[in-house]
Amino acid sequence: MASIAIRTILAGDETGVPGDSPFERLDVGNEYSFVGALSMQLGARTSSATAVALSPEWVLTAAHNVDFNDDGAEDPGIEIAFHLPGHGVFAVSEVHPHPDFTGFASPALNDDLALLRLSAPVTDLISYPSFGSELRVRDEVVLVGFGRSGFGDLGYRTASGLADRRFGSNVIELLSPDDEGGQSLEIYRYDFDGPLTLGEDGGSLGNGIETMIGPGDSGGPALRLAADGWDLVGINTFTQGRGGRFGDTGGGVVLAPYEGWIQGVTGIPEPGSGLLMVVASMLILLRQRCRGYSQRTSRS
Repeated sequence: MASIAIRTILAGDETGVPGDSPFERLDVGNEYSFVGALSMQLGARTSSATAVALSPEWVLTAAHNVDFNDDGAEDPGIEIAFHLPGHGVFAVSEVHPHPDFTGFASPALNDDLALLRLSAPVTDLISYPSFGSELRVRDEVVLVGFGRSGFGDLGYRTASGLADRRFGSNVIELLSPDDEGGQSLEIYRYDFDGPLTLGEDGGSLGNGIETMIGPGDSGGPALRLAADGWDLVGINTFTQGRGGRFGDTGGGVVLAPYEGWIQGVTGIPEPGSGLLMVVASMLILLRQRCRGYSQRTSRS
């Protein structure tokens, strides 16, 4: 069996039709403005990853991003920042790994989620994704991240970073159950098909569409388009294969079974509340402006 690895959004065949490249996958229109990069530092060790903002104060990512030693807990002393291009850099003040997370693939891939609270809220108006709806086999999802990129025929060719947000799509091939014996389906998988399989059952979505994640994309979202915006249905956490080439597989954690945990920690309203999140961010912005006005007048 190929090894499982923590792995970006890859382009298709370098010489395929239509033409594709890592540059073509950049989110130049800021469609996914709620997706940011994470930077982590623990002593001399640094790392980067991806995360998705659920509200002005809360971010969701993969738990292994903040667990360098794979013991299932936040590493003491780790410094984390959330980089949201065009909106700022936000320090993280609280880390809440899922209570059942025991380390990456130790022994299972399930429960690899962590909620991060920002020390100061995002005050710009952002349309946040809804969450909690069911993910099904054959659903097409959009994968977004800040990790390494490259070509499906060549593998990884670019570095990960904190500025370049890329996206692509894939189709869910398999859902796996709760590792603790429950009835919930907690893990999703997809495969990275080459452009020659376009039109086949289970084949490629097309050379400029099909993708998989790579190093630095862990913690990024799997999204499904809904009537009122984007629905967050999963968090990308792993790949399996030969280093970002056609035939590799990837996957992550299905979000619906963890809805209660997310709401219990964050207090975020029920799923489908994207509009409420916009209203909340407006109220926070107003509160910040009123506080600033009060501070200015008190100094006169």
